This record gives sequence, C-alpha cells and structure tokens, in this order.
Amino acid sequence: MKTTLTFLLALAALVVAGCSSGGTSAGGDGGETSKPTGGGEISGIAVSNCLINEDFLVQPSESSITGTSPGGVSFELRFYKDEDAAKAVYEKKDKKTTALTENAVVDFKGNPSPYEGAPPAKISQKELRAISLCIDKSRGDE
Repeated sequence: MKTTLTFLLALAALVVAGCSSGGTSAGGDGGETSKPTGGGEISGIAVSNCLINEDFLVQPSESSITGTSPGGVSFELRFYKDEDAAKAVYEKKDKKTTALTENAVVDFKGNPSPYEGAPPAKISQKELRAISLCIDKSRGDE
C-alpha cells in the first residue's frame, strides 16, 4: 500500500510538472519566467527546471516546490527572503524531518519507512547538494 501511494504521488507530480512547464525547454534560457526577478531572489520555477534535470519530480510555484526526490522521498521546498529567515523557520521544525539549504527549508515529513522497523525515508545529502546547486543557478551564482 505504501509503495502504491508513493508511486501515485510521484506520478501525479510528474504529470503536473510536465503540464506546468509553460512550453519552455529545460536546455534553453527558459524565458523570463525561469529567471530570478533580481537582487539575488529565487525563482521557484527556475529551481524546478534545474531539479527536473537532476531527476526530481516537481510541481513548482514562485515561493515553494513540492515533489519527489530521485530516491523517492516526497518533500516540500519553501523559499524565504534570506538565509536568516529560513534558519529561523528551520529552528522551529523537527530536525528529523527537515533540512536547511541556502534560503530554503526542505520538509520531508510523512514519508514511509523503506522497510519494517527502519526510520522514515529522508532526503539524502546528495539530493540536498543538488537542491542547493539549483538554487545557486537560479540566482545566477553558478
């Protein structure tokens, strides 16, 4: 049952991500909607396009991203004004089910255990690095 639910969530995220691409190619500049609005701000759509290239299944918006990591972990990535604001939110969250990266908080609570008796699945360090790199690319910090 848990595997079926995870598969259905991943499939739904894939369908929505494919429908919301706005017709831009991931290899191009993505048009104006995928670029930051200036001042180092983050475009959730640009970050999403980058994450898709890293095999994430995502549903973007300007201030947050929901989706599934390449390892099958469901998550919500929420952007904040700056790193201090993100850190303040992160400090109030359960460290077992959240991560802090750049000016964003990754919440992956509610994931099932990979096998009986194991702790719930969580975002890997490799996946967190990919998220961080995509945030940097969105800012133009490549």
